[in-house]
Amino acid sequence: MSVFLGWLPDAATQAALADLRLRVEAALPAAAPRHDWRRPAQWHMTLRYLGEQLDEVARARIESAMAGFAATAAPADATITGTQHWPHARVLVARIDASPALKTLLKQLEADAQGSGFPKERAQTAHITLAYLPRGATPPALTGIDANIPLYIERIDLLQTVQGGYDTLASWPLTGSRTA
Repeated sequence: MSVFLGWLPDAATQAALADLRLRVEAALPAAAPRHDWRRPAQWHMTLRYLGEQLDEVARARIESAMAGFAATAAPADATITGTQHWPHARVLVARIDASPALKTLLKQLEADAQGSGFPKERAQTAHITLAYLPRGATPPALTGIDANIPLYIERIDLLQTVQGGYDTLASWPLTGSRTA
């Protein structure tokens, strides 16, 4: 079980991701290793990992910090540009081109998490996991699986993993103004 700040795709984005997944499945060679496909309820973008679990004090700290953060942080956009296998992690991901606004949001989110007593976390590479591969599997070369799926990150959720998906423990709409 783990707890993290994340973003959950809306219905339109889930439909676009489902189409992208179908395109990938059709492009996989017959000899490709088995892909353990994630279901739409499992699709998310991790914005900041918080730990395996949160006690009441840590949860209160992050909820307080996120309420303040969300009041000043503006929504951010990004784009899914295609797919990519990450052999070291044994995953197939939807590759996300993080806009300057998303990079700023992630940097501010990290600073607020650290300011709330959470240890520094390694930088995240923006992505949505589509599938896991078996240990030791060599991912197939995939070409031509490009996409142009716009994302709009207008909410941050405090998520906890549960079997088959995530429980939303708290949620904050981003209501700050964009700066020019």
